[in-house]
Amino acid sequence: MFRNKSAWFSSSVPQEWNKFWVLEGGTIAGWRTADYLFSEDATCPDTLRIFGSKDYLWNKVVVFHYLFLSACEKRQSVKSVCIGHFVLPPAPVQDEVRNVVGRFIWESVAQDSHKSLSCQTEDEYSEGEISRRYISMDKLQKYSGDLCDFHPGFVRCSNCKAHCCLPPT
Repeated sequence: MFRNKSAWFSSSVPQEWNKFWVLEGGTIAGWRTADYLFSEDATCPDTLRIFGSKDYLWNKVVVFHYLFLSACEKRQSVKSVCIGHFVLPPAPVQDEVRNVVGRFIWESVAQDSHKSLSCQTEDEYSEGEISRRYISMDKLQKYSGDLCDFHPGFVRCSNCKAHCCLPPT
């Protein structure tokens, strides 16, 4: 599953996941050279060092929650799991995100272990979850006009009738 891929594991990750990675063809590497960085705890000193690094600040590395590996194991596939759901931001960012969206996917699954960590279909969500997360394509209005690019500054806001413009960058 992880052939020709390398990973770094924080000391916060249970050792069994390092072994799983290697059993599935992956190799262990230092965090600066690894393809994937995994941690369980954004406040772990080794993870904090990454969050404080220039590589992290310049968006050259991303830390993922190790439960991504659990999802891959359950699905027996890497490609069927949305890795973006497992981005592990620094603890202060996590607090801000929780204020907006509630729980992270790995927190939801940790509390409700019978749900899958992978990208779920509509059938796998309760009706309430669907209404909070996604709109079905069947419920979208059909649009038959010409499609064109949106250019800030050229369109009037329908609410305030002012030009919606952003300063040029």
